[in-house]
Parts: sequence; C-alpha cells; structure tokens
Amino acid sequence: MEKWVGKIALVTGASSGIGQDVALTLADAGMIVVGIARRAELVTLLSTKVTGGGKIYAKKCDVSNEGEIMETLNWIRREFGGVDVLINNAGIYRYQFITQSETSDFRDTFNVNVLATCIFIREVVKDMQAREAYGHIVVLNSLLGKRVPDVSVPVFGVYPASKFALVGMTEVLRQELNFLKLPIKVTSIHPGMVQTDMIKVFESKLAERLPKLQVTDITASIVHCLATPPEVRIDELTIMPTMQ
Repeated sequence: MEKWVGKIALVTGASSGIGQDVALTLADAGMIVVGIARRAELVTLLSTKVTGGGKIYAKKCDVSNEGEIMETLNWIRREFGGVDVLINNAGIYRYQFITQSETSDFRDTFNVNVLATCIFIREVVKDMQAREAYGHIVVLNSLLGKRVPDVSVPVFGVYPASKFALVGMTEVLRQELNFLKLPIKVTSIHPGMVQTDMIKVFESKLAERLPKLQVTDITASIVHCLATPPEVRIDELTIMPTMQ
C-alpha cells in the first residue's frame, strides 16, 4: 500500500459497516480519507480512532442528491486537488416484493445504487485524467449482481436489478478507460451475505442460520486489490464465506 501513502481516498457510506472499516483501514495505511455519509457525526467519531499515518475527514452528503455530491467533490478538489481512490460503497436495500413496492422504492434504489455511482465515477475520472494521475475505482456490488437465488420467499425488490446494472456499467467503464489509455483500475467486489446493518431487514430464520462474512473480510480483499502492481489488475472478486 506504500504507493497510496498521502493519496486521497473517497469512501461513500462511511458511517457504518464495510465503508466504516475500509475508511479506517486506509487511513491507518497512510491515506487521506474523505468519508461521506448522511450520518457524518459517526464518521467524525471514526476519525478519532485512526492510529496510522493518515487522516479521516467527515463530510455530510446524501448520495441520492446530485447537488450534495457535486458540493462534496468540489470541496475535495479545492482542499486536495481530487480523488486518487474511490470506494463506492453506499447502497440501499428495500425489503419488499416488486409487485407490492412503491414507485419511490424503485426510484430511491436506482438513485443511490446506480445513478450516484455513475456520477461519482464520472467526476473522479475527470479529475484523474486532468491530473494525469493513476487511480483505482472499487465498486461494492453484491452476489445478487451475479445471480438471484431461488428461495422460498423472494423478497429482493429491485435491489438485484440495480446491482446487475452496475455489472454492465463497470464493464463499459473498464473498456472506456482502456480505450482512453488512462492508468485507472476498476474492481467490482461481489460479496455474499455480510454481517452489517443492511441484513437486519431479513426476518427469516434461514437468513439467521446462513454463514456470513465479516466487514474485515471485504476490507482485506479491497486492500489486496489496491496493493497490486501496475501491471496487474483485478477486475472482479466474488467473496463467499466457507460453509460451517
């Protein structure tokens, strides 16, 4: 991770779960981390736990609001010149049948999981290109972006659809960056069930019994991808817990 010491990382959804753990790990590794979330006070608290050579800056941002996204990115540009590593982690899951969902459920899911991701990527790539800097974009996807399991009560809503959309988007992005000959890597992370606040929406006993990943498992995988040498890229990782 030496090549990232002193570089700028933007972590979305940094107030809890995977985003929180990644933000702290990158700061401990020497990166300057901007952690954004609606609950920015939790990111501020996290900043006091940094033990390494980096730092965490907390910024309040609702990623479903393009104005707030642009305000945050412009602040990063003024303060630091741009982003070197983007960890796109923010996401929402509406626990509902598609046929019983509100239109707002569809809109909110795609606004956060897809549209916000596209905006962040577009803007950080602009900055990386202007600065002629190498960079890395990590998109936190899901196993549900690869396949939808056949379960007894399929209460997935449009969450898998939003994650499948990210699969297509990241592959097109990877081809664009190659065409433009930009030294920017893109990695999609597809975890199975992770022990975070998000899975609290599941009420079934089956979900309780399933083996789960820990947030540290995902963080370790992200760090592994970031640490790869220039001639190596990891396009996609599927991460599953071992059966116990």
